[in-house]
Amino acid sequence: MRTIHLLQTGRDYFIDGIFWGDDEEGVVMYLKAKGVSPDEIAQALAGVAQAGGYRIQHEDAAWTPESGGGRGA
Repeated sequence: MRTIHLLQTGRDYFIDGIFWGDDEEGVVMYLKAKGVSPDEIAQALAGVAQAGGYRIQHEDAAWTPESGGGRGA
């Protein structure tokens, strides 16, 4: 299970402490690349707009031993 922290201060986004500026499209592309579903991305953007932060938890297939990828590769 992977946890990704998405924060927003003013118009600027942060993902796991990394500054993304006001590039919402870049945030969406990054989350898609990490395997986050479009529905979860929409929920995260709505949550961060409302509360200033959102935590995404999802299975990351790249890190499972069965996939052959990730840390053990």
